[in-house]
Amino acid sequence: MVKAQMKIQQMVFMILAVFIFFILVGLFFLAIQLKDVGKNAEILNKNQAISSLEVLANMPEFNYKSEWSMSLDEDKLKILSGNFSKDYEAFWPVSSIRVYKIYPVFEEPIKCPGNNCNYYEIYNSKESTNNTYSTFVSLCSKTKEFDSDYDRCEVAKIEVGV
Repeated sequence: MVKAQMKIQQMVFMILAVFIFFILVGLFFLAIQLKDVGKNAEILNKNQAISSLEVLANMPEFNYKSEWSMSLDEDKLKILSGNFSKDYEAFWPVSSIRVYKIYPVFEEPIKCPGNNCNYYEIYNSKESTNNTYSTFVSLCSKTKEFDSDYDRCEVAKIEVGV
């Protein structure tokens, strides 16, 4: 009877040891698999922000002419830089959107709408922006000079914060 109990105890300890071994192997495997989750999330955020630049620039709310790619309408930016952009908050997958005029070069940024302004703050959520990504676009408006209408375009930079 004592020998049988000893064999049962040995088997229980052996099963327990094998069970603990497989738990440790599983934890080791999970640690290896989940090691780069933070880095992968950062890469995905960066890719989302970069793809959002072109999507935002070609949205009808910003685009100057539908057949022109990466061209922003300055008149639409003037309107959206007011408090109208809050209505679009659910559509924008970023935490901030700004458009800076590149030329002529400016000493300090002056927020639009205003005299001699050089940047538009379209959207700025209360979340902190860790990273910003930008690309160059055309900033266009319809201008009338010398009794003719023409499209006046300047170089600008659209910047999104993630």
